[in-house]
Amino acid sequence: MRVYDRERQEWAGGRRERLYHPDQYLDLPRQRRVLERTGVVLAVVGVCFGVWAFAWKDEPEPPPAATTSQGESAPAETGGSDPADSAPEDSPTVADAGSGVLPDGYEEAQDEEGFRVAVPTGWSRESSASQFGIDIVNYRSSDGSRRLQIFQVMEDSPYGSLQAAQTESTKLDGYELIELTEISSSPYAAAEHEYRASEIAGESDTGSVRHVIDHRFEASDGNRYALVAYGPDNADATERDLVDTAVTWFCPPDTTCPTPAG
Repeated sequence: MRVYDRERQEWAGGRRERLYHPDQYLDLPRQRRVLERTGVVLAVVGVCFGVWAFAWKDEPEPPPAATTSQGESAPAETGGSDPADSAPEDSPTVADAGSGVLPDGYEEAQDEEGFRVAVPTGWSRESSASQFGIDIVNYRSSDGSRRLQIFQVMEDSPYGSLQAAQTESTKLDGYELIELTEISSSPYAAAEHEYRASEIAGESDTGSVRHVIDHRFEASDGNRYALVAYGPDNADATERDLVDTAVTWFCPPDTTCPTPAG
């Protein structure tokens, strides 16, 4: 086949034809190898592309982040849980654990003079004017054999007040001192005068010996008070129970006090 040589502007033939169409004159074995290698390369490329396309198509999308009611992303949960979150709603609280329980046979009394005290259930109340502080208040048993007296103390210290009272008590018929002491275990200053006598001011003269515990103390309001228990001298612990319970539950006027622990 002859071709036109534009550079020379003439028709070329023979050797020049081979220069313009060299691929037509390659040997056949070489052409086959070229075609085989090209086919292998194309096959490998096709397989790779297919695998990639299949994996990309089936890959799951990440779930959307949880949002709050305002549309903000919610914080991720952390491992474990707060034990307080799993506690039952009716679990006792610290405040519940501190609630007090009155001894059997006692009741809480919010007195007209403003103080709180605990007295035996069913006791009657009477009062009289005092030269200092609140009125003198007496709670008395129905048979009249026992009495709890509350009043405010004028002296600066409970022990000094009892020393003065003890001097007067020695004038009573049948007076016998059991103990006159300061109480160091009390959170505030306190002292106690325990004695026997057959004559007691404010009591009818029966001729029988009476047992008295006179407990004087400084309260949380900074004032001093007396809680005095009177009863028959029969060697029981009733007067001691009266005083101890009254002291535990006593709260001075115009003061907020916690409920005693049970």
